[in-house]
Amino acid sequence: MGDYLERFRRGETVVETWTLYPHGRPTTLRCLCSGYPLEEGMGMLVEAQPAAEQVDIQALRAQEAVRHTPTLLSTFDAQGHLLDRNPAARATLPDERYLAESFIRNGDRERVLQWARGERESLSLEAPVQTRSGDRWHRVDLQRSIDPVTGNRVVLVSESDSTTRVESELALINARERLSALLRNLRGGIVLEDERRRVILANQTFCELFRIDAPPAMLEGADCAEAAEQSKSLFRDPLLFIDGITAAIEARRTTTDELEMVGGRVVERTFVPIFHGESYLGHLWQYWDITDQKSNMTRLEHEAYHDPLTGLWNRRRFEQALLETHEEASRYKQTYSLVIIDIDHFKQVNDRHGHDAGDVALRLVSEEMLRRLRQADRLARWGGEEFVLLLPQTSVDGAFRLASDLRTRVRDCSLPLIGGVTISLGVAESSEDESPHEVLKRADAALLRAKANGRNRVETIG
Repeated sequence: MGDYLERFRRGETVVETWTLYPHGRPTTLRCLCSGYPLEEGMGMLVEAQPAAEQVDIQALRAQEAVRHTPTLLSTFDAQGHLLDRNPAARATLPDERYLAESFIRNGDRERVLQWARGERESLSLEAPVQTRSGDRWHRVDLQRSIDPVTGNRVVLVSESDSTTRVESELALINARERLSALLRNLRGGIVLEDERRRVILANQTFCELFRIDAPPAMLEGADCAEAAEQSKSLFRDPLLFIDGITAAIEARRTTTDELEMVGGRVVERTFVPIFHGESYLGHLWQYWDITDQKSNMTRLEHEAYHDPLTGLWNRRRFEQALLETHEEASRYKQTYSLVIIDIDHFKQVNDRHGHDAGDVALRLVSEEMLRRLRQADRLARWGGEEFVLLLPQTSVDGAFRLASDLRTRVRDCSLPLIGGVTISLGVAESSEDESPHEVLKRADAALLRAKANGRNRVETIG
């Protein structure tokens, strides 16, 4: 028996000839022995035919196929009562006796019973069912037929387990729904394209940014290359918009750039390629509106490098520009000049007219000097009532003429409440063997000389 059990576990059928002695008379039988699972182990199912009876070989083969197929086969009569099952169905399905009893969902049971009461020949569905090992998804096919033995109408039901596939599909659907929900709630515009540049997913922010009236779901399957051509006019530089797409897709590397739209908005565009192993599956585009961020950065940068009262460069920004100009002058054997400017007797202005009037004077004096300067010249507030002027590629003679003109302009300028002020100026030209700090010291020494010689004048120190 142990050998039989091992063969039964492998799904084999043992064919033997048995002789039995009912009522003391020998009867020879052809026996088909197969395994039958029981709760406490493996049993043996024996089907016997008289050995002398002519056997239908094809029918026997069909019977063996039904016996060993993994497909679950059941037969019900016209009233829905269970007639028979193959071994796989008996081992897998519970002991219900009526059609549709194993279905878990009421809707599936009702659908099958309605079919049974109707005239349609067949029905197919995929549904969760009860099995001996728990709830599973089955593909169920029902077919009306005729019992070849009785000639009665019967219902043949075949079932196959589809749990793995259904769960995989449900997982994909859930993942897609989660991704869709994530994209819908992102602040930026998102569009996911496949390797052929067809839209897979997009969100509402993307549609709004690109002025697309259709809902995001309507974009699925759209040609992104064609859509990009239609949208390029939204950007101040349409060619930059298109060329950036082409370059990113060809490189297949994550890249980020900035684009300015026609209305003045600024967007940050990020390209993210998607790979599975070595296979390229498509890419993700992210468009973030960074207009406010850029504006804040510009404001912070302006505050970091500009004097809040006059709007001129502050000392830190001027020193950076001076170092850059000095390095360029040294590299190309050029020269530059510095002018340090001081408003004469400015303390008296504050004492007599108040600091508000003094602030107005500082602003108006700086504006008057700016009107005379070239685009390349750099004027900064050096501190208090002092200013410093950087004149690239300018000799001491040119700097002296400009300083004299500035002195005259400020002297002739009418200021509210105050009436007018004068300025003293010190000029120095750079030399090849000195540092920027040394040029500044000479300009400051020239300013001190201008003050010592009566103010409202320009002095130089070579």
